[in-house]
Amino acid sequence: MARAIETAGGEVHRLILNMGDLFDWRRGGARLHREPFETFRAALPDWIGDFTDVIVFGDTSPHARAVLDAARTAGLETWILENGYFRPDWITLERQGVNAEGCSPSRPEAYADVAAREPRPIPVGRILPWHVTHISLYYFLELLGRAVFPHFRPEYEPPPWRQAVGHVVRALKSRRSMMRRRIRRLLRGDIPFVLVCLQRDGDSQLVRHSTLPTNGAFLARVLDSFAAHAPPGLHLVVKGHPLDAGVIDLEAETLRLGAALGVRERVHYLDGGALADLCRASKGLVVNNSSAALSALGFGTPVKVLGQAFFDMEGLTDPRPLETFWKGPVPPDPDLFARFRTWVIDNTQINGGFHGPRVRRTTAEALVRRFAAKPPPIR
Repeated sequence: MARAIETAGGEVHRLILNMGDLFDWRRGGARLHREPFETFRAALPDWIGDFTDVIVFGDTSPHARAVLDAARTAGLETWILENGYFRPDWITLERQGVNAEGCSPSRPEAYADVAAREPRPIPVGRILPWHVTHISLYYFLELLGRAVFPHFRPEYEPPPWRQAVGHVVRALKSRRSMMRRRIRRLLRGDIPFVLVCLQRDGDSQLVRHSTLPTNGAFLARVLDSFAAHAPPGLHLVVKGHPLDAGVIDLEAETLRLGAALGVRERVHYLDGGALADLCRASKGLVVNNSSAALSALGFGTPVKVLGQAFFDMEGLTDPRPLETFWKGPVPPDPDLFARFRTWVIDNTQINGGFHGPRVRRTTAEALVRRFAAKPPPIR
């Protein structure tokens, strides 16, 4: 992205907060910050005064919030990058915030005049292996560089080294053949089920935009309601997040809760499976505020959101209490979803990816074109 901006005539500097940042950059314009956070924040107004634009990835870490606050006070343009709302072929670029703090209108009538189009993105290919590799290398270097950057603290908990160990243990424990049999049985339609998608523990969207800030709290709420209000023949299928580090055994926690509530035989846990296939086969989807819900809405799957999400509006998600969702979930309005998706893609999404090597250059060029256009969507 820096090269693309420079090719277009711009000048780029980067804040370096840890050894992972330094390894990624390896070019001029680096500004190393090794001091305590309060010192960093106090120095920002003087340092950013000569710039026109500030770009951050995510808007929830303390450093990102401090940079955005200082930039807006100084009247600079602010841009927030994030993983795509519609994955895997899109990334997000917004100007005031992302997810629940983004620019997308939260009223169905705001999309009434949008001319819906079927999106036709250029596929980015498999991103998960690249994503895991890049994240693992970044946090490994961050850990090695603690002596050089002693005050940096990663946004996610638990610490990166525990996550790395968890990924290894999770891979060693993988029971792929058993999981495939379980998924095939679900997809045959023999078992009516509602799908539940988990997020990564420590995900800023859980911490900042939900009254259920952990997977444990979310699971307890969902299973308690399911046990008390779901029809006797309905099953619950909990799907783990593909990037979950396995530090907390969420499968064991799910089954423990099911047993304690007397519904163990109707509760299942999947550490894998294609989201699209599972959504199509399910009676509905329950999320905290995961963007997995957007995929489900595209398939016409009823969705219940328990946290805060920009797509949680009448006509898309079920507005009724969770207790009624089990017996008769309300499907989305396909016309509203088509208009909503068109608006969100046109105003917040870039066809591309952060990790796949064959799409990074074209993604950077598309970002620079969006920077130059300075789109003004305001909620």
